[in-house]
Amino acid sequence: YIILILIGVTAFGACGTYNKVYKSQDNELKYKAALAYFEKKDYGHATPLFEQLITPFANTKRDDTVNFYQAKGYWGQKDFYNGAYYLDRFCRTFGRSPFVEEAYYLRALCHYENTYRYELDQANTITAIGSFNEMLMRYPNSKYVKEAETHLDELNDRLEFKSFYAAKLYYQIDDYRSAVTALRNSVADYPDGKLKEESMFLILKSSYLFAKNSIHARRQERYIAAIDEYYNFASEYPQSKYIKDAESMYNDALKYVERNKSKEDLQLEATQDSN
Repeated sequence: YIILILIGVTAFGACGTYNKVYKSQDNELKYKAALAYFEKKDYGHATPLFEQLITPFANTKRDDTVNFYQAKGYWGQKDFYNGAYYLDRFCRTFGRSPFVEEAYYLRALCHYENTYRYELDQANTITAIGSFNEMLMRYPNSKYVKEAETHLDELNDRLEFKSFYAAKLYYQIDDYRSAVTALRNSVADYPDGKLKEESMFLILKSSYLFAKNSIHARRQERYIAAIDEYYNFASEYPQSKYIKDAESMYNDALKYVERNKSKEDLQLEATQDSN
């Protein structure tokens, strides 16, 4: 009971001291107290004090310090929206500050923390990618490069997943023509992506099923298109886990095409053989 009373008295005393500093007109005292709180990572107390000092210390040698610590304080409190805003303002205002490299990285981190999983809107993801790329362009030898590249890989994967699963939805609802178009666009957007193999297989499968479910008059040409997709897939992924299924569709399509060759096709082949 006595210990609890002592803790309460100490906390009340600390709170009273902070309120006195916060209301004080002594900017030097306030600056030292803000730095002390910041060093202890007590950003909740440090940030309001730095905010109060922005106007008094404007155009002084402490101008960038006060602005950077105020902005970083929001990041430290996990208030990433305000952190991104104030860090961005710092980067645009204090381009020659010794803090600016860290500010660019922390700004990108704030945008990163404001992103959502791939199923949801990815506008913040695009913003975060832009922030990391700007940081890497400005500071290619930064100590933050490795961490920035790791985050960039994750964010780009998220966009690829968004693109892939949106395209795959057409396949799942049996809209095979749209599936082929959407999956091709996804592969074009992410040519080195982690889902490229599956995307190309689904392009083949969608082409095959599109042909199989077509009216007889269009089936021949669409099976030929599916065969072309097989060649594209097999040449790039000859050891794929999907290769057996791919070969099965290819053989089925080839048999249909061979059985339904037109007289003109047979005459053309005969002419080519004789030559």
